[in-house]
Amino acid sequence: MNSMQIKDKLKNITNNGNSDFNVVFRSYMYERFIERLASSKYKDDFILKGGYLLSLIFGLDFRHTMDIDFSLKSHDLTEDNIIRIINDIINVKIDDGCIITFDSINPIRNEDEYGGYRVKITVNIENIKESFALDIATGDLITPKEIIYQHKKMLDYKYITLAAYNIETILSEKLETILSKMEFSSRLKDYYDVYLIYTIKKDEIDINNLKEAVNRTFKNRNFKGNVSEIIKLIEESTKLKQRWNIYISRFKHTSISYEELINVLKELLNIIDLK
Repeated sequence: MNSMQIKDKLKNITNNGNSDFNVVFRSYMYERFIERLASSKYKDDFILKGGYLLSLIFGLDFRHTMDIDFSLKSHDLTEDNIIRIINDIINVKIDDGCIITFDSINPIRNEDEYGGYRVKITVNIENIKESFALDIATGDLITPKEIIYQHKKMLDYKYITLAAYNIETILSEKLETILSKMEFSSRLKDYYDVYLIYTIKKDEIDINNLKEAVNRTFKNRNFKGNVSEIIKLIEESTKLKQRWNIYISRFKHTSISYEELINVLKELLNIIDLK
């Protein structure tokens, strides 16, 4: 397909949903990278996580993101290694008329003892292009282990198979971030993600695995707070409520009240006996 045919097909996807064309287009460009990753020798070493994984699970109408997050295993997290690996991946030959170029690499998460890198790449298809970041880190624990996730490609009926975080580990990391940042969080999407996962995927959550994931994640991140006191602080925070109202005003996919958000958070914490 040429670039015009691709745009026409993506516009049809946009018209059949609630997403913006730019969001759909960007997601297609993300897909160009992950298809190469899935076809490379590194397919088991990059564990997909974060907002892009959630957009694949829930759909672009509910969740989208501006980058792709991975946890790296089986390789040393060094700049030279990452540059070499990413170049190997983007040079995998796939008949999609797409060329991906490596732009830059910079350290991220400087406050995290495990470190990480942000790699900027550009996807080119004839006269159209899109640049985005790959955030690559290590150090967090996956409980009990990563899953095999099958993503249905946007423009045909074929699947891309990837290693990915499981729901329980995603939730454990979101909960730790929410509780550790308390009312100082600017990441209201973490609250929304917890709400989304719990309300839509509740029947798929293994509570025992979630409890274990929470225990391991909180210990690994050295969480020391009093959960009951933090929840009370969050529940009564006018600052967080204001930030939430601003957050949902920017997205047409949700009109959840702050009270609904906190009630779901409290219900989840109660189920896993986190006090």
